[in-house]
Amino acid sequence: MVVAATAALAFFAFCLLASVPVFVGMGLTAMLGTWVAEGTLGLQDMALGAYNALNSFVLLAVPLYILAGTLSEESGLSDRLFSFATTVTSGLRGGLGIATILACAIFAAISGSSVATAATIGLVAIPALAKNGFSLPRAGALIAGGGTLGILIPPSIGLLLYGVLTDQSIGKLFIAGLMPGLVLVIIMALFVVLTQRNAPAAKAPDLRTLMREFVLALPILGLPALILVMIYTGIATATEVAALAVVYVTVLGYGLGNLSLKRLYRAGLHAAQTTVMILMLVAFGALMTHFMTLTRIPQGITEMIADSGLGFFGTITLMVLAFLVLGMFLEALSMMLITIPILFPVAMSLGIDPIAFGIFVVLAIEVAQITPPVGINLFTVAKIGGIRFEQMAKSIVPYVLLMILMMYAVAYFQGLATWLPNTME
Repeated sequence: MVVAATAALAFFAFCLLASVPVFVGMGLTAMLGTWVAEGTLGLQDMALGAYNALNSFVLLAVPLYILAGTLSEESGLSDRLFSFATTVTSGLRGGLGIATILACAIFAAISGSSVATAATIGLVAIPALAKNGFSLPRAGALIAGGGTLGILIPPSIGLLLYGVLTDQSIGKLFIAGLMPGLVLVIIMALFVVLTQRNAPAAKAPDLRTLMREFVLALPILGLPALILVMIYTGIATATEVAALAVVYVTVLGYGLGNLSLKRLYRAGLHAAQTTVMILMLVAFGALMTHFMTLTRIPQGITEMIADSGLGFFGTITLMVLAFLVLGMFLEALSMMLITIPILFPVAMSLGIDPIAFGIFVVLAIEVAQITPPVGINLFTVAKIGGIRFEQMAKSIVPYVLLMILMMYAVAYFQGLATWLPNTME
């Protein structure tokens, strides 16, 4: 088993260095290692495991939440959202930056995707930020950092997959992301205020203007509230709410006259492409998990850390560093599928609540999405904003540090993540 594990992991490292797609590398590694350890009988078990990993009612929520996000983007609802956020914060110093963070948070509560949040809000916000005292690199970093809220504020594709992998309540995980998400929004907004002191502040809006913008944005503002209330009260499961969100956005888009058959097709195609990528990772990640369980890699690492005498702080720091390094080279969801089978038992041995650890992991994924050289949010914003990647990479550092601090906060003050879910019936 030791020989099989060592050889397989070395082969997986070679696949990554050779730029082989991560899901292919995971699948080949798992099949090679299992064949060496168990022969053809083990391969049959792996095939059944991959099928069972995808044969899940909960996973139906993945394409549905992604579709809700793409439909919102195609319907032009982000324009109304950003206009409302800008009006609310226009009287504050650096108000446009705060509006961008607020718009990212609200759209995050619809799409469940960081990349979709950064891309959708970025198209509207980058030109406005550039005209109001923000340099392009800082504007890009702000949107890339704010976009990461897409997988923390519910609904979240990252939390959904974590729940599937660790057999935790999706509803509780979604509600658990709310408090840390709001804290992160406030911290980011304060950072913008402190660092953009020279940004102009517009005149505070009058009540009539504010009410007009609120009425225009009300239909899209109602969707996040609907999702949270239905999940919190248990009226509907996360999957059922995802289906309702798709219907809601579709009816709203057609009702406003912004959604045509062509746009509907484009939204569906984009959602399908993203879904296939995620589900391929889930299927081949299941093969990797089977192999790791077979070779007792997670148990061995847990015992090694327990015997190392690092303590709580040392072990948490080791996890943070591991996620930080892996995030520089692996796509975020791939990193989660690789690390959770190993680190989940370690977290449980430290006494970390599994719900709180889910938030910890998603925060780590957020860091990965804005960490060069593979930060997908950075690439997305750089492309749509015409910003040099190297310049934006420097401006993103404060947001990386803020999220790492939040990881420690969730680890040490687990009630930040667990208090609200514990009030659910």
